[in-house]
This record gives sequence, C-alpha cells and structure tokens, in this order.
Amino acid sequence: MENGQVHRKRSTKDIEQMAAGETAAFLRRASITYLECCVSLMMTHLEREEVATILEKEADMLRRLD
Repeated sequence: MENGQVHRKRSTKDIEQMAAGETAAFLRRASITYLECCVSLMMTHLEREEVATILEKEADMLRRLD
C-alpha cells in the first residue's frame, strides 16, 4: 500500500448498509429539489397566497394519512 496506509475490508453487510443510507440521502435531496421546482413552477402561474393555500391543504392531507 502507498504511504503505509492499511484499509480494513468492510463486510458485505456494512457495504449494503452504507449503500442504503446513501441511496436514502440521495432520494431525500432529490425529492426536496423536485418539490422546490414544483413550487417555483406554481409561483409562475399563481398568486403567492393561492400557492400557500394549496400547499397548506396538501400538508393537512399528508398529516391525516395513516
């Protein structure tokens, strides 16, 4: 190894857990970015208060989901 560095091998389980965590983080960031784009698109065609009202109704609906 270069510079005397030794890297321990990771177990398959560790790698799978890391991959799952990174996938979840990516999907979270992508979802937030998509939502921001949707809100921006709404803002180009609707009044700010109208967008706020729609988003508040959607948020209430999400809170009621089981």
